[in-house]
Amino acid sequence: MARLKLYYPTDEITSNLYTTGKEWMTINNVEYVGSYHLYTTGEAYTQPEWNPRSSIQLIPYQETTPENVKNIVYQKLTNNAYNETYVMPSSIPVQVNKQDILNGFISRFFLKKHNESIIIETNQLQYQQWQSNIIDSKLYSATSLTWFISGNINDERINGYLVEGVATKNKKEIQRASLSLPEISNYLTNLTEYYVDNVFTIATDINGLES
Repeated sequence: MARLKLYYPTDEITSNLYTTGKEWMTINNVEYVGSYHLYTTGEAYTQPEWNPRSSIQLIPYQETTPENVKNIVYQKLTNNAYNETYVMPSSIPVQVNKQDILNGFISRFFLKKHNESIIIETNQLQYQQWQSNIIDSKLYSATSLTWFISGNINDERINGYLVEGVATKNKKEIQRASLSLPEISNYLTNLTEYYVDNVFTIATDINGLES
């Protein structure tokens, strides 16, 4: 699976880590022993540093008991929705970094249990686990969207053309995401949440040091 972002600055990566086991496993539930690296997004991949050809995504280790193995086999044979090896999703706060501000947007991911009204905001890793049915896709609904965080807040007309602002762009993203998770409009009510002014002003040299 692809990483959350195409580029990560060095301060968002912890490289050259090593696990002796019972810490990480592959998405196929195989315990991993060896070198790996971490990202501030919560992602973990094999190899000391990212290698697009050989790095494999890792997820937190879960003990596989004989009983769990029986449940996996039973589910495959009967297509039963119940599986004790499913990963339970958790709420993960949004983190905005300098590169996000320069990009002008972040990606946001949401999960909701069918029989509950609470929406969980999480990260791409858990969203991918939902897509792969590691998080029970029959029990949870999910959606993702692009959330704009910098630029003009309101719409502007420039040279006769309407340029949409952050609020309008985010409103459209909510409407699109509502097609798969209708309750998302009740959760995302602040259209300028996480907004950051990316216009930097150089202070005036009042001491005459530049002359």
